[in-house]
Amino acid sequence: MPSAASLRAILTPAVLLRIGVGWVAFIALLIAQPLQVGQMPSPVLFLVLAAIVAVIVVSSSGVVAQAERLADRLGDPYGTLVLTLSIVLIEVILISAVMLGPGEHTTIARDSVMASTMIILTLVIGAALLVGGLRHRDLRVNRTGVSSYLSLLVVLLATAFALPAVMGTGGAYPAGLAIPVLTLTILLYAFFLYRQTGAQSSDFKEVGATTSVSKGSASKGAVSGGVASSPAVGGGGGAPPTPAPPPPAGRPGSRCTSTGRR
Repeated sequence: MPSAASLRAILTPAVLLRIGVGWVAFIALLIAQPLQVGQMPSPVLFLVLAAIVAVIVVSSSGVVAQAERLADRLGDPYGTLVLTLSIVLIEVILISAVMLGPGEHTTIARDSVMASTMIILTLVIGAALLVGGLRHRDLRVNRTGVSSYLSLLVVLLATAFALPAVMGTGGAYPAGLAIPVLTLTILLYAFFLYRQTGAQSSDFKEVGATTSVSKGSASKGAVSGGVASSPAVGGGGGAPPTPAPPPPAGRPGSRCTSTGRR
């Protein structure tokens, strides 16, 4: 059972505020549903849409923040998987809410996925590279992981957008072909997740983290080895200091004797 301290750490005032804002907006839309039958004036419509978008942004940012904290605790590749699934679930919920609403929305899912894919591949990745380069100056890319992601993404994009135009009618698969393609797509992604979290998990980890850890351990080993072997440091576990040999005694007939006189 979670303790009160852990619950307070999770359910912070900001989290409770986001949850409250989301539920208040949902209840307000349910109460105002009879008012949405007629034609709404343009300023009122834009105001309502802006309020809905603001609530969606606030609620989804809270989900992403919690997913990011969980990803930091889990580490790669499980952390990346948590972030990916959280973003995908938000998008699926929004698309499903639009499709279940009134009106015809036959292509809303395809258009939304295409738009989000283009935004991620261009705007999000470009902004991430620009900000990361300005902040860290030295960015190291895991080329194996990037190649694996891009290969899977090309196959899925071709299956979702290119093949329906060639093998289907009206930009969609026939009913007899849609189910096998869907099944194979799910199996392909499941196999990718199995390899990502299993034998090839090292291909999806950050290069900088592994390098810094190895450098830190190497420097720590060098320092500890130096302390252990240095005789001048007390308590270092090394051998006791060896006293210097006494100077040779003076001999008769030499220019300098032990008394320092000629």
